[in-house]
Amino acid sequence: MLGTVKKDATVDRNAAMVIANRFIIKNLRSCFTSGLPKSVNFPIHSVWIVPILLSYPDTGVVGEVGMIAVDRESGTIVGYTPQKEIERIAKALYEEKKEEIEIAFS
Repeated sequence: MLGTVKKDATVDRNAAMVIANRFIIKNLRSCFTSGLPKSVNFPIHSVWIVPILLSYPDTGVVGEVGMIAVDRESGTIVGYTPQKEIERIAKALYEEKKEEIEIAFS
């Protein structure tokens, strides 16, 4: 094992999802939501990596478009995929699955 990671992190998986969803609501359009966080340990720190998902009500999840990194100790967002990249990936996913999405809305 590389280094030491604090085992007493105060932010659990559900809290990380809430933090990520608040960020998504504040910074992105309404068709984005968070996915299931995954824990990543660095030698002296750990974070939750929370996927950002493109999702439509009648279609469900279309795919992953980015990530948000939430500090496991403080709950602070310490990194995220830039908005322009999220939008570029979301547009590509939409184009790829356009027929399925539009059928669901008909």
